[in-house]
Amino acid sequence: MKHLLKSLFVLSAFCYLSSFIAFGQKPTLDIVASKRVITLDDEKPEESTDGKKPDPKKAAELAKKAEEMAARTKVQIKTNFVPNGMTPRSYYWSISGIQGEDWVLLKGTMSKEFSEKVPSVKVSDGDLEIDFKKVGSYYASLTVNYIDEKKLKKNQTLDDLPESEVVIEYESFVTVTNNLDELTQLHADSNFVKLVKRASDYSLKPKYANDPTPYIFLAKGLFGIERKQIKDDNIQNPFEEAVAACAVAIERDANGVFQMPIHKMWLNGFQSYILSDFILSGLDNSNDYPVMYNNKDKAKTAESLEELLQYCEYYASVSKNPISIKFVEAAIRYNNKDAKTANLIWKTEVPNLLNIKDKDFENWTEADKDALKVGLILSSQALRTQADVKQDTSRTISNQIINKADKWFEYESDWNAYNLELKKIQ
Repeated sequence: MKHLLKSLFVLSAFCYLSSFIAFGQKPTLDIVASKRVITLDDEKPEESTDGKKPDPKKAAELAKKAEEMAARTKVQIKTNFVPNGMTPRSYYWSISGIQGEDWVLLKGTMSKEFSEKVPSVKVSDGDLEIDFKKVGSYYASLTVNYIDEKKLKKNQTLDDLPESEVVIEYESFVTVTNNLDELTQLHADSNFVKLVKRASDYSLKPKYANDPTPYIFLAKGLFGIERKQIKDDNIQNPFEEAVAACAVAIERDANGVFQMPIHKMWLNGFQSYILSDFILSGLDNSNDYPVMYNNKDKAKTAESLEELLQYCEYYASVSKNPISIKFVEAAIRYNNKDAKTANLIWKTEVPNLLNIKDKDFENWTEADKDALKVGLILSSQALRTQADVKQDTSRTISNQIINKADKWFEYESDWNAYNLELKKIQ
């Protein structure tokens, strides 16, 4: 009997706690855009006006192109309101820019108060469709006011209940940029000095204040000057200036302008240049996999490793995934007698590595993938050395990071060579 009463008490307590959690939670809110980057096109498809009878086939092609161009600037914004037992009463949208000039509302309403007669209207009725017209980085927020109907007393109406609110806002919700055909052509023509000048001009225009695109082209021009060894009195260090411009572009790229194929391809090339010419070239090779540089002259070794750290810093600033180079940095610091910083990096980045989803990793540049692969091999070596010295859990961490990435690099020869070496010594 005592056991039965105890079980009933536990069950009652659990039910009460579950009820408290369900009804005590506040609503949650999010908004999702069908796309976050829009590219405007200055070129408008127009039918010839030479007085001849319009060609039906050409007219149909132009109409189709115009329709496709119009569709590119339209964004559907979906609301995701989870009431958690609460009742929504109103919603209010706020989007930066001037309605009717910077953007046009095609579907939905910017605000709505729900009727007493229809208290359960879904906030998804607040979904919008917007046609963006001008370049800019657009802020968006949605505020939902709600009430707790469980607090409704006799002779009260819903309007008598106090309202609370939940707000979601994004500083850079949608980025609207431009093809900037002039800059694209200058880059295609390898006219890098003029590209730097014109990209700098665009970067100063107010409408491009938060747009990464001018800085992407500025970095492209500076990198072109570096590769071609072009001399210009106004550009003292094109490589470092290219890194700085690219870093600004990445910082401003909240919505994925760098995912556009033409820009992602260039970024991969720039990253590969830093990785191969200044980082991988400073490493040694053993049994077909990378190992840390070591020289009998300890001072020379330390100097070389310090230089590698500088280029790791450059690489991290031009990557959307700086974790990719962090494991290289940690290994360098460990081998340069800075185990404290190395372990701080591992403590931070190992959990981040373990949380990377396969689908996200697939969107990395090839250079980022290569940097991570090398970094994991080098860090694994350093961790195993540390385990031998300190008799701690470093070997377990080494195994964790290798096992996590094994499916990503299973066809890479240097990765397999290192795994083979691990099997020999285990």
